[in-house]
Amino acid sequence: MSELISYDDTIDTAYDIFLEMAPDNLEAVDVILFTAQFEERGAAELVETGDDWEQHVGFSVDKETYAEVRVGLVNEENDVLDDVFARLLVSRDPDNKFCHILWKRD
Repeated sequence: MSELISYDDTIDTAYDIFLEMAPDNLEAVDVILFTAQFEERGAAELVETGDDWEQHVGFSVDKETYAEVRVGLVNEENDVLDDVFARLLVSRDPDNKFCHILWKRD
């Protein structure tokens, strides 16, 4: 197995994928909101990989190989990412590229 991609590069990759796919997967109002507020409140952050991914992807998720990145807007009052537009499960193995996204649903 290859050396795993760094967490910083994993976040960058997840964010690039999010930007590419957001217009087709989010409500137009959410795309406008995210774009307008990103400079001040936007964030892409690594979080502990959720235990619910197996039910979404159909295989056991190795938390060393896969990372969860959340993209959204941070609440300025408590500095918490509370408006999540997407949860991304990204493989850190450069030989096994994989990404699964759970998009915000109203």
